[in-house]
Amino acid sequence: MTGAHDDARPGLADALDRAARAGTLLVALDFDGTLAPFTDDPADSRATEQAQAALEALLRLPRTFVAVISGRPMAFLRSVVDPAGRMLLSGSHGAEMHLDALGSAAGDMELRLSPAQQELLERATALVEEQVARYPGSRLELKPTGAAFHTRTMADQSLCDQAEREMAETFGRLEGLKVTPGQHVVESSVHSATKGEGITAFMQATGADVTLFAGDDVTDENAMRELGPGDVGIKVGAGESVAGHRVGSPDELAGALARLAEQRRAASG
Repeated sequence: MTGAHDDARPGLADALDRAARAGTLLVALDFDGTLAPFTDDPADSRATEQAQAALEALLRLPRTFVAVISGRPMAFLRSVVDPAGRMLLSGSHGAEMHLDALGSAAGDMELRLSPAQQELLERATALVEEQVARYPGSRLELKPTGAAFHTRTMADQSLCDQAEREMAETFGRLEGLKVTPGQHVVESSVHSATKGEGITAFMQATGADVTLFAGDDVTDENAMRELGPGDVGIKVGAGESVAGHRVGSPDELAGALARLAEQRRAASG
């Protein structure tokens, strides 16, 4: 009888086995499309049961840190992704950081917008509201540093590319606004932080000997590029990536994480 993690791809399986033997291991993960399947309403998104079980197993191991690096706001990450407060968290694409898992001396890096940034956020939000009115079923997601335009729930899916292209072009007219197209979403931010900055902060704070990072979207490539030759980058799903490894879905990634947890438990004695 084969276990749930026995389908790890050969090259990835070898990389996981090496990572399992690291002195200090950092396992950093995107959330949507990586740990959790996409949902029509972003508020309903949850990690799969197998992924959650693998994270729990990793969190119980010595010298092992688990981090989630997401475009989601910190409030969502703390209330839904890690209500027990055991993970390192980076929200709003690196603009918000929560480091309590490192001990009592750590905490949140508070996010504060300048008056100019706040005004820019209000203008970006108004543009998304206008676009949502033009395309029935599309959604506005308001974040601490930006406004996102979602097309996954649009009534006419054949118009998604057009709507996203128009949104990106409209955002582009606002000076100082960072625009990031994704899968069925166009995000904007008044803050210049990236997921690369988030993972770099976690790598430095934990002193990780090996870092594993997995993500599915173009925004995750900023974190992939920060990985060193001894680290493990995993692309989830289709699309170009600098990652050295690829899995087809959140379920397949969950299997890989389960394998990593088992191998690290064995290596830890």
